[in-house]
Amino acid sequence: MVLIYSKPDRMLHGSCKMTPLLTVGLGMLLACIPLVCSIQPLDSRNVFRGFGNIIQDDSSSSSSFLEGSKMNDDDKDDVREDFVTQMLDHFATNPNHETATFQQRYFYTSRYVVDVESNFGTVMKGDDDVVRPSYAFLCVGGEGPPLQKAVLIDSVHCTGDMIELAKRLYDNGKGSSVHLFALEHRYYGKSYPSQEKSTSDSKVIPSYLSSRQALADLSHFVTVTNQELIRSSPNNLKWVTFGGSYPGMLAGWARLRLPHLIHAAVSNSAPMQAKLDFGEYQATVSADLRYELIGGSSDCLEIMEHGHAELSRMLTASSSSSSSTTEDRTRVAELFQVCGGVDMLKNDRNVEMFIGDGVMYVPSQANDPSCDGELCNIEKLCSAMLEDSTSSPMERLAHISNRQRNSECINIDWSEYLLSIGSNQEDFSWLWQTCTEFGFYQTCENDSGCPFSEGFHTVEQDLEMCKTVYGIDSDTVKQNIQDTLEWYGGWDIKGSRIMFVNGDVDPWSALAVTGDRGSPDQPTLWVKGASHHAWTHKVKESDSEEIVQAREDIYTQVTEWLMEPLWSRPISMDSAST
Repeated sequence: MVLIYSKPDRMLHGSCKMTPLLTVGLGMLLACIPLVCSIQPLDSRNVFRGFGNIIQDDSSSSSSFLEGSKMNDDDKDDVREDFVTQMLDHFATNPNHETATFQQRYFYTSRYVVDVESNFGTVMKGDDDVVRPSYAFLCVGGEGPPLQKAVLIDSVHCTGDMIELAKRLYDNGKGSSVHLFALEHRYYGKSYPSQEKSTSDSKVIPSYLSSRQALADLSHFVTVTNQELIRSSPNNLKWVTFGGSYPGMLAGWARLRLPHLIHAAVSNSAPMQAKLDFGEYQATVSADLRYELIGGSSDCLEIMEHGHAELSRMLTASSSSSSSTTEDRTRVAELFQVCGGVDMLKNDRNVEMFIGDGVMYVPSQANDPSCDGELCNIEKLCSAMLEDSTSSPMERLAHISNRQRNSECINIDWSEYLLSIGSNQEDFSWLWQTCTEFGFYQTCENDSGCPFSEGFHTVEQDLEMCKTVYGIDSDTVKQNIQDTLEWYGGWDIKGSRIMFVNGDVDPWSALAVTGDRGSPDQPTLWVKGASHHAWTHKVKESDSEEIVQAREDIYTQVTEWLMEPLWSRPISMDSAST
């Protein structure tokens, strides 16, 4: 067992060791959950409204926004952390929250802005008195851990594409000016509305957490940034959004829904097609395990499949009371060091949780060919399984699983898992978004091509979580996903100047816009041997030729788009559909 559900970016640096489960009282949890379960469709009444003010983290400072943010050659501590006031409900679906606000965190650096002190706006002069264009690049935040200042220095989020392109355009002060921003997503990190925060005694559902509210946040942020900070009108400054995974979805949707504000977008590893039963995720894991380019093989996949098939037979047969099946359960519990021992394998849901998502961690999503850790990529994982030639496939899986967990016991208690949901605020928020917008449940159904125990992770398990944690029934979850597809278009997104980049190792690419899926007018890039937006990570000497070329292709495409004229007619979010 690794995860019952995972975020697009949650497993990027996921530990191979299971985190101990924490208990929350279920009766108390359900008692405090109001049944606000579905995303309300936006209509003519739900128009984005209201603008707040930028709030700096140092209220005593009267200096300009750009002043003092310049980077020295040997100093990258140039990133400022600030906050912008946002409406809690941009669409006024609740009269009680018409004026409620919260503070959304963002980061900024003028590291690549020419002549900061003397000029603002879209046209700046360098030392040679040559007029130069100015742009704004926005790294869109998402469902991951809280953003830090490193997001605009060197991180997995937007370094290899956005920051490196800004550096290139700046050209040591001889080129263009590029303002760099990163905007944290509402209900994550420090951007969690205080009036909606849960406590140790109760859980409050994140009622105003949705991608549509997030895009309204982004619209407001760009507008007030233009007016109050960069002192430019949207008709003069070209904004480009960048993001990977769910932020990649938002980056593309920002261009789709806000073309009067967002000039272009780079959507990396973005699963644009919301889907309830996402069995293709695990099917891609199967393909990775036999993908020779990254160190996989047919033999490696066969060990994984046969080992899980052996577990399926032993644990399914053990539902009877014969002594032989009791011995099977005992052997499995001891071999995999199951917390609570053999008794935990008497519960069907526990067994499903144990073998339906794999008894070991397969780093498909986070595969890094040059990583140094033990078992840190597909090649090292497969090599370890193939080297253990004297053991059965099931025993090999147990050996790897125990090594990944440092021999700590593995908790397979389904009931305890359900009770523990909400102990992590980010996880609690992301699960809400899966239930109210996206689905993305990585199942292992029969005949799905999953490398684990097929038929032991059905979508009913995930729907049970939505019902237990938030009171959202299965029909509502399905309708929410359909609403998302109708609102954004899924694979058939109709926007322009959106570049979709995906890696063929990444399981999330199965729901992405690629050359085979989506509008032929959208530029797409398929990166061989690459995992989840690997090209947005820090630039390394060990990067493959494919990663290096992907970045060059992104730089070329965005640079071409920056030469195109701006959108000149302001429009509302409701009409921004093309």
